[in-house]
Amino acid sequence: MVLTAFNQINVISVSSIEKENENFIIIPGWGICHYSIIGICGMCKFAEACVLSIILVVVPLLACDLSLPTGQAIAVHAVLTFGMVIGAFLFGAIIDAYGRKRSISLTLIVIFCSTITLSFAQAPFLINLSLFVLGTGLAGNDVVLKVYLIELLPMKQRGSSLAVLDIFGIIGYIAALGFSWLLMPSILHFQDNKFRPNSWRILAGIGGVPNLIMACAVSLLPASPRYMLYRQRQEETLAILQQMYAINTSKHANTYPVRQFYINNSSLLILYKINFDNCVRSDEWNEIEKNGIFKTIEIFCLKTYKRVGNIFETPFARITILAIIISCLQFPGLAWFALWKTQLLEGMENLDKSKENNCTIDIQNMVMGFLHNCQEINIDRFELLLYLSLSYILAEILLVIGIDSVGRKIFLVFSGLIGAATCLALVFTVHHVMQLVLSMTTLATYAICNTSTTILILENYFTGIRGTAIGFTRILPHFLDFFTKLFLNVHCFHSIFFVSGMLLSVAVVGLQMPDLTRLPMQE
Repeated sequence: MVLTAFNQINVISVSSIEKENENFIIIPGWGICHYSIIGICGMCKFAEACVLSIILVVVPLLACDLSLPTGQAIAVHAVLTFGMVIGAFLFGAIIDAYGRKRSISLTLIVIFCSTITLSFAQAPFLINLSLFVLGTGLAGNDVVLKVYLIELLPMKQRGSSLAVLDIFGIIGYIAALGFSWLLMPSILHFQDNKFRPNSWRILAGIGGVPNLIMACAVSLLPASPRYMLYRQRQEETLAILQQMYAINTSKHANTYPVRQFYINNSSLLILYKINFDNCVRSDEWNEIEKNGIFKTIEIFCLKTYKRVGNIFETPFARITILAIIISCLQFPGLAWFALWKTQLLEGMENLDKSKENNCTIDIQNMVMGFLHNCQEINIDRFELLLYLSLSYILAEILLVIGIDSVGRKIFLVFSGLIGAATCLALVFTVHHVMQLVLSMTTLATYAICNTSTTILILENYFTGIRGTAIGFTRILPHFLDFFTKLFLNVHCFHSIFFVSGMLLSVAVVGLQMPDLTRLPMQE
């Protein structure tokens, strides 16, 4: 009888250990605490997206105000993108070394300070420096928010909650674009005056203010329990989970249910207490830090080098290579992909009217396209861009509804295939309404691919290297974006074939990615 009872408990405990890394996240329940966390993170994403959208409008106004040649205006965007190359990896490494929550505030403060510096900058060097720092903050904030949020979410809500975060970002992007459109007539009216109550500087400064507000609001967020366990802070982890449980269930924190199986010497007993040691791989570097062998910077560089090595070791090497490839295939980003589609539709419409083969996609038109000249706004560009960008919201809503039930890989593969088909169909379509519908579908599938890829990457790395991994996989895509902003000049139909092939490749590569839908995250 004793042997039978022992075997039963042993079987139960093995099953418990297999799912332990999700149990301690599930037990606090799902309720107002999680809604508040998603809301605060969403507003941080909203503030970040506002700045990115405003910069699209600020650059042509800046070029007119300071009489910059077009080449320098293009270089301004390129400098911003090069800052993203550095920022994504740098802050990805920082959050793995020093924590998630504090890094959110840090990136938001970096964004705010750089926008304020930009609004007062006079010399081209200071303008470029401000935009470079702004790029590091924007890319860093995107990485930090997604890593932090996914680590607080139960298994059944991970995908939909990350999609909600992107919805906040898209709403911020569209809202800031509309706000900039409303202010542009006033900015152009006061452009040559000595006293200017409105200008691109004020627009840039206003865009940075929400980031300062949210940097303060981040103090309301709890620390990441997974990261606390990674740093071997079990007591702090339990306190965080108890607080979340109390808020979600309206019960006392001491009633927080935890479990662990224990065998007494004289009899078999089952005590309910969590064993955090089975949940998250701990930080092997704590002993080095306590002994003070290295200086802070040396420790950080050594840790980062080790973590980069980890993402190229078994079993992560294949995932890392696939993640880099699939990220590179989506390098333009939501804002610039929508800009490309806007210029493409304008060019194809002009092509139909003039009957000449002069439809060209070039970076000069993308950068300066919000203005016909320094005295006239391109209203058609604004309207078309806003209409097309609404498809992003519809795509993310579809993800919220189905990504946790259908699966990330299915969304990624089918959206890539549909996007490739609708993009290619533009070559054979001459009706403007049909072109608009196909373009919105392509943009929607791109947004689905973008969000699904991020979730897949985040779920396939353990807590100690999750930030470094997602940051590292974005180095090459941002660099391709930087290179494109300097040299883009291609015929419309050639760009259609390229983008169609790009989305088709996303579907093919996405088939190889491990899908952890309804499964515990990698630990």
